[in-house]
Amino acid sequence: MLNVAVLVSGGGTNLQAILDAKAAGALPHAKIALVLASKPGVYALERASKAGVPGIVVARKSYAAPDELIGALLAGALCIAIYLFTHPAREDDPADETKP
Repeated sequence: MLNVAVLVSGGGTNLQAILDAKAAGALPHAKIALVLASKPGVYALERASKAGVPGIVVARKSYAAPDELIGALLAGALCIAIYLFTHPAREDDPADETKP
């Protein structure tokens, strides 16, 4: 199962499309695990909550420059990538598409 984090900045229409696709079975190997909003109070966080997906705010204003925000997001992505590569899928994992 691939954990997916969705970055949002407003109403969350793209998030809703992803959630709908998951509910319809179109994303069988993905779990929408987290929604990251760029500001508090956006409707996308309500959509996430209704779907049972945790949401957090990573406010752009908390960073002095855009590259600092990007660096923080990339550091998080790097941690996820390291975890995935150091914790390979089990032999009995049905989501492992690398097996014939």
